[in-house]
Amino acid sequence: MTGRSSFSVEPEESALVRQGDEAFSVLKAEIVSCRLAPGASFSEANLSARFGLTRAAARAALARLAEQGLVSPVARHGYTVAPVTLQSIRELFQLRLILEPRAAAMATDRVSIEVLRELNKAPQLAHSADDRLAFVAANRAFHRAIAAAAGNSRLYGLLEALADEGERLVHLGLFGPGSDHSDRTAADQGHSAIIAAFETRDQTRVEQETFAHIDHAQGLALTRLMSGAASVPIA
Repeated sequence: MTGRSSFSVEPEESALVRQGDEAFSVLKAEIVSCRLAPGASFSEANLSARFGLTRAAARAALARLAEQGLVSPVARHGYTVAPVTLQSIRELFQLRLILEPRAAAMATDRVSIEVLRELNKAPQLAHSADDRLAFVAANRAFHRAIAAAAGNSRLYGLLEALADEGERLVHLGLFGPGSDHSDRTAADQGHSAIIAAFETRDQTRVEQETFAHIDHAQGLALTRLMSGAASVPIA
């Protein structure tokens, strides 16, 4: 039997997919880091020129970013980066408080406590600005390790999307570089309590400690917001 299989991918198609994936990674990193600031507007053509992307790759990446809620299409005006609002912050933490404690409970007998301990060293070492950013990365890795251990790929995807939005708060100055030593100590203590709960293999305790940790982070974010700690206006 001759002819191309219906499941094969032409080299041109493969290249387009790869370019779209690369464009998605670049643009998502720009948005999460707030180098593309919340509320910023841009056209597909301007974005392509700025980052050296093909129009097709930029279009594919923007469609994926829109699906994740990080950008919104504006008729005849291109796209707008999703703003950070008081409502969006509250909704973010509401979802985290629903999903993360349950995911942690599901991970109770699977997560590597040694890995969590290693990741939790970062808060104790955070002194310079670079160290504080490393703390932010380690904090995300800590929660990612727990989400992965839950063993549910759809739940993991949801938590990763929430983590992207949460990381934008870091770069707005609500956490990380805008925080002080006491904030990082509290994060360290919250993680330590979660690790201790995992050591007991008690799902209820794991769930409770995870909820308490996220609830504390919510209070900190809202306090910083009300005090004007964000580096850009919050809509």
